[in-house]
This record gives sequence, structure tokens and C-alpha cells, in this order.
Amino acid sequence: MESKRWDVVIFDYGRVLSQVPTLAERQEFAALVGVTEPPFFQLYSDTRDEYDCGRHDCAQHWQRFADAAGVSISPQQLARIVELETRMWLRVNPEALALAREIKVAGVRTAILSNMPPDLLCDMRKSFDWLDEFEVQIWSCEHGVIKPDPAIYRICLDALGCEPERALFFDDRANNVEGARKAGMQGHVFESTEQARAIVRVGLNAQ
Repeated sequence: MESKRWDVVIFDYGRVLSQVPTLAERQEFAALVGVTEPPFFQLYSDTRDEYDCGRHDCAQHWQRFADAAGVSISPQQLARIVELETRMWLRVNPEALALAREIKVAGVRTAILSNMPPDLLCDMRKSFDWLDEFEVQIWSCEHGVIKPDPAIYRICLDALGCEPERALFFDDRANNVEGARKAGMQGHVFESTEQARAIVRVGLNAQ
């Protein structure tokens, strides 16, 4: 194999290494919370920053959501919400995981850089032995900063001992990809495993 363009390929977790929530799941979630879909999922995403930073617990996060949505969430609802949310995000994307393994076999390191609340991270670590296949795992709740803040990209690169231009990053959100590019990394919005594999193959055979 020729010299490689990258030393590491970095993956987001949600909707990259995990499967995309289906419309039926989003609608079920919205009905449980009492907000229609749309705009439920957008509001759900927009009110997570303190939760993903680890500064709010699950109850505080959903109270913030309820305040923003103008709804009330009972303790009974909250228990069902947590159960559904965990089930929704603990569905691995087997094709993306297979790609990460292919990259390692090709001699390139892999890492995870993800906005992640502590509750879900705890459940993931109990459920997924494969997380340890990634050399570095940077979870926002453990560092108090979320993408696209420049600091979290630097944390990841420092942990890897990698120069920014030697890192390839995949994320489902355009603003997070733009944050990676501003940090000097090569970033791409993850559209499919096939798209990501094609990008990786070009880099692995770069002169």
C-alpha cells in the first residue's frame, strides 16, 4: 500500500456508528413527550447542549426541553422517555462499524469524537465491547465541551498525538464537520457507509 493521507479516521457516534432513528421512532417519541414531529426532533436536538456537556442530568435536560416546548413531563413519562431514548440510540450501524474495522486492518488508527450525555454513555459502555476497538474515545460529557467548539477537536487530536491535517472526520451534522475543518481536519458529512468508504479508499491509496 502506498503512503496514506491520514494517520487516523475519527467517527461521530450518533447517526454514524449508530443507526438513524426511524420516522416511526421519532413519532413514537414525540407522542410520548406530547410534541408533534416535526418539530419535536429538532427541538430535542437544540436543547441538549448542557446535557451533552455533562452539566445537566437527565431530569434537568427533559425539564429544559419541556420548558422550551411548553409541555409538562411527569415522572412516569420521564421513565418511559429514558427507556425509549436508550433503545433508539443503542442500535449500532453494523456497516459503519465494519468500515472502522477495515480501516484498522489497513493500518490506520480510529477514534470516536461524539457529543454524548453521561446516562447514555454509561449504557453504551455496558452494551458495547467494541468501543475499545477505537484507540481514542472523546465523549463531550467527560470534557464539559461539545462540538462544534474548537476545544473538543483539539482534545481529540492531542489524545491521538495527531496533526490536524492527518485526521479525517465523519459526522452527520454539517456544523460539526465545519468545526473540524476550522480545526484543520478534513471533515465530511456522513451520508452513508458507501460514501464514507469511497472517501477513505482514496486517502488510503494517496501518494
